[in-house]
Amino acid sequence: MLSWEKIDAIPGWFSFQSFCVWRGLLDEQAETKGDLFEIGVWKGRSASMLANYRKGDEKLFLCDRRLDEAEIKQSIRSTGIEPANVHLVEAFSIDLPAKLDLKAMHHTVRWCHIDGEHTGTAVYRELELANQIVNPQGIVVIDDFFSTRYPANTTEVIRYLEKNPFHFRLLMVGFNKAYLCRPEALPRYMDFMATGMPRSMRKYGWKATIYKTTGPWDMDAVGMGEFVDAAGITVGPDDDPHHWHMIEARHVWSPWRHVQEFLRKIVGR
Repeated sequence: MLSWEKIDAIPGWFSFQSFCVWRGLLDEQAETKGDLFEIGVWKGRSASMLANYRKGDEKLFLCDRRLDEAEIKQSIRSTGIEPANVHLVEAFSIDLPAKLDLKAMHHTVRWCHIDGEHTGTAVYRELELANQIVNPQGIVVIDDFFSTRYPANTTEVIRYLEKNPFHFRLLMVGFNKAYLCRPEALPRYMDFMATGMPRSMRKYGWKATIYKTTGPWDMDAVGMGEFVDAAGITVGPDDDPHHWHMIEARHVWSPWRHVQEFLRKIVGR
């Protein structure tokens, strides 16, 4: 059975917070068909998690400039499953279009994790590749978003989204990663952020605060950070914290949260 302890035993930088976020989103994709794709594998830490979510005849593509097949497959085995339908592609991301059968892979991928070269040109190019392979319900994850070490990971994602508004929309930013989805899938995943993600966090033993500070007229995305008691699990904009402005105004506070907020105001916290 997949656990954080098994993933944490594999060398790498994939965090417990991202482990919980990924589990929530991958659980949400339980009825969504499609392959899994990762650029930047190293020892196979996040790849091992994706291997646990591969279903049926789905493929797991693992791409890096150098790959140790035996080590990666051992990492997968250490989580309690046998590696199956794993396709290793050894190449720089600039060479991936020549290494992959893009015609066969057209819109076949439901999860694409980009953790590669970390330069602006590479990130933009990798998003162009993602647009070719990710299906209408798929998710693209960008590593080191808002990183002070790799600012181009942020600037080029935003540049790509501005130039290609019908390719992807920003869904969420949290814990060093950005999550993108297709525009047509945004209502589905935004609804999940308001309801399913808080339940998922409790299920996997973690608390966070999910922020929705503006509406679709600005950018219909959420942020996620460490749990803030005064804010709670879900919080809207500063002037209307009990609503998220989505396609319809979703009420995100339970009756108990209203009581908590009332008491907080009474005691001046």
